Amino acid sequence: MSWQPGSYRCEAVAEGLVYGTGETARYILGAFRTISPVLALRWLGGQALWIVDRLDPDPARSAWVQPSMRLPGAPGPDHSVELRAWYQDRDGQRAAHAHLKNGNPLLVVVPDGDCTYTLSVRPGTRPAG
Repeated sequence: MSWQPGSYRCEAVAEGLVYGTGETARYILGAFRTISPVLALRWLGGQALWIVDRLDPDPARSAWVQPSMRLPGAPGPDHSVELRAWYQDRDGQRAAHAHLKNGNPLLVVVPDGDCTYTLSVRPGTRPAG
């Protein structure tokens, strides 16, 4: 029996240390299953923007953010900017689509101060009909 691509399992996960215990907690922020790599990437992009808008709201996109609420950026890498850039990179999105269609998993890992966010797509298989 041969196998063909069949579904894509998508997850958005936050993982970090629980204060005072030293234990790691893992929270599934969202999950989605589809038969389309295009829809999987679209969902992943939506989750990326949802996370970024909570970590570092873009005043141009978030009406509730007032200029007085903005703080100067901390020194070091700005992972929110990197995640927005990943979402907006059309060539990168095409490459990710091809990567998924070839049966490979896709991981986007974004470390933040005390938490790591992981966006993933894992291709599944189904029996050939």
